[in-house]
Amino acid sequence: MKRLVTCLPLLCLFSAPALAADYKIGFNNALSGVYCLDILENFAIYAADALDVELIVVNDEATIEKSIANVENLIASGVDGIIYFGLSDATFAIVGKMCADAGVPFVLYDHLPTPQTLEHLRSNPYFVGAVGEDDYDAGYPIGEFAANTGAKTAVLVTGQRGDTTHEARVKGFTDAFSSAGGKVLDVAWSATDGRAEALKKSEDLLVAYPDVEVVYTTSGEPAVATMEVLQKYADLDIQYYVTDLDPPILEGLQEGKISAANGAHWINSGLAVALLHNFLEGNAIKDANGKAPVFHVPIIVLEAGQYKAYEEQWLNNMPFTPDEIRNLSVKFNAAASADTFADLLANYSVEQRVMDKYEVGLITEADLERYGF
Repeated sequence: MKRLVTCLPLLCLFSAPALAADYKIGFNNALSGVYCLDILENFAIYAADALDVELIVVNDEATIEKSIANVENLIASGVDGIIYFGLSDATFAIVGKMCADAGVPFVLYDHLPTPQTLEHLRSNPYFVGAVGEDDYDAGYPIGEFAANTGAKTAVLVTGQRGDTTHEARVKGFTDAFSSAGGKVLDVAWSATDGRAEALKKSEDLLVAYPDVEVVYTTSGEPAVATMEVLQKYADLDIQYYVTDLDPPILEGLQEGKISAANGAHWINSGLAVALLHNFLEGNAIKDANGKAPVFHVPIIVLEAGQYKAYEEQWLNNMPFTPDEIRNLSVKFNAAASADTFADLLANYSVEQRVMDKYEVGLITEADLERYGF
């Protein structure tokens, strides 16, 4: 699948020969211009550059029809592989068949298939694996964190009923908080229908439960509205938690309006690139059962005092160096395997990443103090 590069002699007289990318890989952004999706694209490009891969990015414009058409066009353009974000579980099987028919390997990123769909995909020889997050694991650590403060009551602001992302985050928080002796008093559903709806749902909860100790919003979209409402009730000293680390959420952390937030699972896109790169290099990574692997990226909790660490070491600089990305691929590391990915993810946290960078001299002791470590 590698392409040989030929340099024209005349060109070589005037400049050093430019090296072409080893592979061209297609990558779909579900809706360009949305922060939480663009950051996935940015890290995928970063990883691709580290691995000498050209990433061909397409915009699905938030429609399934466009998503399928984009995959069709990427295959027709001759890409060596595809990194795919599914707008629904049904699209995984459709894209899987398209790739199998064309002999194009593919990896899923961010959104993971249901167990039934995953079983079907694993019978496809061109399904390389998936890297994403479990949304239950987004809510659970926030529920634990809130419970560990001694809080006993909580209300939740979330998306539509039937939306698997939000339902899983609600369940994760509820299970963790309840198991520690807390109680979720109420859940405001459908708060993702625009700012006005989020404001109303949030205010209704605080009016109904003025003595509540914790509010948790399951995504960044309605979180800003909830934060605005909470400022009207600042005298109640309510703890506020959010899943997603959008810029307004980081500002809320910095200003002390948010107790803690979690996210930073957007690294899944770059790891998906590395997983596909191994396959293209002849190293088809398998899990312990010999099947295409599914890697779950931890959704890390960022406390209010740690916003600066995330801002500087995740946003201004990437959380992993190019060498760390290259270490995931057999082209640069002959021992690259599923364990290489698993070890990296097992040590993915704010504290560990900061300390790792400190130990190799990328940040200073003064930085550690500023970050609160």
